[in-house]
Amino acid sequence: MKYPDIEFDPFFTWYNRPRIMYAPGVRSEVGFEMGELGGTKAVIYTDKGLVNAGVSEMVAEAVRDSDLELVGIFDDIVQDARIDIINRGAEFYRKCGADCLIVVGGGSVMDTAKAVNIMVGGGHDDFQPLADQGALWEGAKPLPPHIVFPTTAGTGSEITNALVVLDVENEIKIGVSHPYNADIAMLDPELTVALPPKITAFTGMDALTHAVEGVTSTAAEPMGDAMGLHAIRLIFKYLPIAVKDPENIEARGHMLIASSLAALCFGNTMTGAVHATAHALGGKYGIPHGLANGIMLDIVMDFNVEEVPLRFLMVADAMGIDVSGKDPVEAGREAVQAVRDLKADIGLTDTLKDFDIPEDREKLMPLVEQAASDSQASYNPRYLEEEDILNLYLQAF
Repeated sequence: MKYPDIEFDPFFTWYNRPRIMYAPGVRSEVGFEMGELGGTKAVIYTDKGLVNAGVSEMVAEAVRDSDLELVGIFDDIVQDARIDIINRGAEFYRKCGADCLIVVGGGSVMDTAKAVNIMVGGGHDDFQPLADQGALWEGAKPLPPHIVFPTTAGTGSEITNALVVLDVENEIKIGVSHPYNADIAMLDPELTVALPPKITAFTGMDALTHAVEGVTSTAAEPMGDAMGLHAIRLIFKYLPIAVKDPENIEARGHMLIASSLAALCFGNTMTGAVHATAHALGGKYGIPHGLANGIMLDIVMDFNVEEVPLRFLMVADAMGIDVSGKDPVEAGREAVQAVRDLKADIGLTDTLKDFDIPEDREKLMPLVEQAASDSQASYNPRYLEEEDILNLYLQAF
């Protein structure tokens, strides 16, 4: 398919900071690369699940085999980046006398570690005021050396300058951004083979959501199209393989690459109503972010197709759908069905009925209000009223 005559804002910026390294076993380079960044004493940030699975040890062993000193492992991170744990993580870093950090984990671990690095680099004792501020760009200075190993192919947090933290008390998720994220993202597919099939499935849907929303958002532009559309191609080809054959290094590797490509896209073009509704579901009901995205993606796509049909035509083409001679709206509807077929193929059958969420218009309104106020809602290609958001949720039961 030829690139269609499609409009975009004549002014845009493209931001990308981390250097990306890819190879099965690339973790063996961590000591040398950290030394080049000036790090000498490292703390590893991870979670207990990865410790118990032996994944964190694979990186720790690579550190011990180098000239880099491993001064501590912080593994208290849980689902969602929580401010109390961020504060404890920064205190741990200081007590260990560290001067750099290595991150091994999925989105919650990566976001927690980003916040820790902002704290130690800026001399802060509490992350809450920083979370309340949100954008931390003014006067920002470089932070301690930071290398990240994503263990899920989903969030793309290894690439973006954004992080999401959970305000437990108010049951909301808060977006924070800082220009100095990881120095190097090391994509090592050998660290992802222990990921269970269901988590592989919904983190893959997270990456797909980033790509689809990034390509169809109000800030979409050609560079984002290049990254997002190829991410879609890779995900449709390799996600089913990674779910069904977890030790397939080729599939795992392509999914890591797709996740980073999707992050390069949405990190510059933003997302839309899938993320707005998913953030609210995660904040109020604790639904993992990738799973919430997976539940909402096809529903929101169907809502948006007629607003930007040419963009959904490109999405359909990237999914492998023959769009020759088809009306763009028709092709877009086929893309919606392709997402539903993919979810069925990878066993992602969850709906909001699987969680203790009331299927009641009045009781859903706090959730609707959170989604409506989410920053990503404004990038949705079709304008959203609260009634629209309510109906999107009702379709997800």
